[in-house]
Amino acid sequence: MNNEIEKIETAETADKKAYEFRKLGALDIAPMCKVISKIGITEFSKCFESETVLNLIRTMKDKGAAQVQDIAGLQVVLEIVNIIVSHIPEVEKDIFALLASVSGLTVETVKGFDLVTFTEMLIDFVKKPEFKDFIGVVSKLFR
Repeated sequence: MNNEIEKIETAETADKKAYEFRKLGALDIAPMCKVISKIGITEFSKCFESETVLNLIRTMKDKGAAQVQDIAGLQVVLEIVNIIVSHIPEVEKDIFALLASVSGLTVETVKGFDLVTFTEMLIDFVKKPEFKDFIGVVSKLFR
């Protein structure tokens, strides 16, 4: 545990993040499903069809914006993070366990992060391409 704390402090002082994620794989599906099932998969699928995202896409297409997908994707990420944050009391242990698993840190280390670091970690996790792909595939069940 002391090695992890030293590793985190060293990383933070070198202007690096206090965590690093590995690539998500098949073994991460069960913990992600556990979190998502407690929150409700329909809440996640609504992110792709939210009025905010649809209006953003319409507006950007009307203006001929080349980065419509990037901007809409960012909005979806923000909505997913909002859903997760609003449900943290119900899924707190599962989120800590998932983030610890994919970062190689202990649950206690993740719990010990300050608010900014933990929130950044959560956002970075949701922005992982593998997570976005997973949510996209799962959301097809509701189309």
